[in-house]
Amino acid sequence: MLDSIRKSARAATLLRDVFDFDIARLDPVEPVRPASGGELRAIAGDASGGTFFVCDDGPVLYASSEGGAGIIATDVAGLLRLIVGVPTWQDVVPAAPGLDAMRDAFGSSYAEMSSYEPRIDEARAEITAELELGPATVEEVLASLSRCLTELSPGYVLLNENGDEYEPL
Repeated sequence: MLDSIRKSARAATLLRDVFDFDIARLDPVEPVRPASGGELRAIAGDASGGTFFVCDDGPVLYASSEGGAGIIATDVAGLLRLIVGVPTWQDVVPAAPGLDAMRDAFGSSYAEMSSYEPRIDEARAEITAELELGPATVEEVLASLSRCLTELSPGYVLLNENGDEYEPL
C-alpha cells in the first residue's frame, strides 16, 4: 500500500495536502520506543508534528507531538481508510468508544472541514479509487477506530527517550 503511494505523485500530494498524511516526513519530534521492546517503523507524519508508525506485528500507532499515542488502525490499509474516510479522525478520538458520540463529532468536524475544503468529497473519492481502498462506510471506520483505541492501544505503550510514557489518545 505504501509503495502505491510512493509510485503515485497524485496520491502522495492528495494525502499530504488534503488528508495531512505526509510520507516524506518520517522524523518524530523525539526518539520513541515501545515499552514492549518491539520495533516501530515511521511511515508518515502530519503537519502538527505527529508521526504514524507501523508496529512490528502490524498495527499502526499514532504519536502526537503533544505526548499522546495509541493504535488507530490494525494495518496500513485500515489507516488509509481512516484518514480518507474520516479525515477529521483526530477530532473524533476523544469521543471514543461511543459510536454515537464519535459519529456526532465526525459530523460537526467534517462540516467545518468542508467549509474550507469544499472539494473534500471529490478528493476522498479520487484517493479511494487511486489506492484501490475498496468501500468502507464511516460507521465501519469509526467502529474499527473505537476497537483499536479501546482494545489494542493498552497493549502498546509508547516511551520517550527518558522512559516516560505517552498518554493514551
